[in-house]
Amino acid sequence: MLAAILQNDFDLSYQNWEEACKKFNIDYNVIDLIKEDWSEKAQSRDYDIYLSCPPGREEIFKKLYDERIYILDKILGKFVYPGFNEISLHENKRYLSYWLRANKINHPRTYVFYRKEEADVFAKSIELPVVGKMNIGASGKGVIIFKDREELLRYIHRAFSTGIRQEWGPNLKMGDYRRRILNIIKKPEIISRKLTIYKKSFNELQKGFVVFQEYIEHDFEWRVVKIGNSFFGHQKVKQGDKASGTKGIDYIAPPPELLDFVNNICVKYKFNSMAIDLFEDKKRGYLINEMQCIFGHVQPYICEKDGNPGRFLLKDGKWEFEEGMFNTNLSYDLRLQHVVQLHKKINSK
Repeated sequence: MLAAILQNDFDLSYQNWEEACKKFNIDYNVIDLIKEDWSEKAQSRDYDIYLSCPPGREEIFKKLYDERIYILDKILGKFVYPGFNEISLHENKRYLSYWLRANKINHPRTYVFYRKEEADVFAKSIELPVVGKMNIGASGKGVIIFKDREELLRYIHRAFSTGIRQEWGPNLKMGDYRRRILNIIKKPEIISRKLTIYKKSFNELQKGFVVFQEYIEHDFEWRVVKIGNSFFGHQKVKQGDKASGTKGIDYIAPPPELLDFVNNICVKYKFNSMAIDLFEDKKRGYLINEMQCIFGHVQPYICEKDGNPGRFLLKDGKWEFEEGMFNTNLSYDLRLQHVVQLHKKINSK
């Protein structure tokens, strides 16, 4: 088996794929998908699998990566993991809202305006609070909860004049400053990388459109993850007005009906690797807030039951919990195990 790892513009997630390939003795080459010769490099050898790692900081590179994945996956018919269907939803809140609405999947009502006059009418009549979102931006950055109508109107004015920026400094919601400072002292190279990240976030200007979302009262968000046949889940703890980006986790196992909800979506749309963030609504049930095919996690595992790390597996129509450490190497090891299984299945036909 020969793998091509599709490097993005800046993030180091391709190194996680490298680590996984080394563990499983899989030969690989890294291809910089941003370079002009990406197509020639991607077709220069008979690769069995193309391992993707979509970016999520700058819209220009997100769009570039999506377009080139589309060519590999949909036009050339290459085996890309995660594939275009998953990547197209990743860090694109506009498209995700269209996709959820078109497929009649429960989600908070989302509004996308490309005309200032229409956005102003919305702002003057919508019930507050309402959530403003940057189209791209992880860890809750670029998310503002508007409780004041004048502030909302000023936000719209900026979006259609000078443009709006997401938060670009340290994530203060994460806390534990002592540990974070010690990590920087031990690894001073972190400072340079962090400054580059902050610069990229600062330079990411959204202009000419706005994205708003219905505010859902909540004390937490569910995160449910599917990688192959493995399912994981926990609650993302709310700090202030938001649960996203706090890195706080309450290891409460997801109920069977929530696992069923996520599994049905992933089966229907053939998602191999997907993290889904959801709200619970008393009247409407589970509402999808965001979907990411690649995600970070600071903890060594992302699911536990009765104090034991593990995963959920669907066996004979029932969810069973299996203890173990399945999220090593930011879950890339598990993803590669699934890739190997899919490759064997394809070759056996």
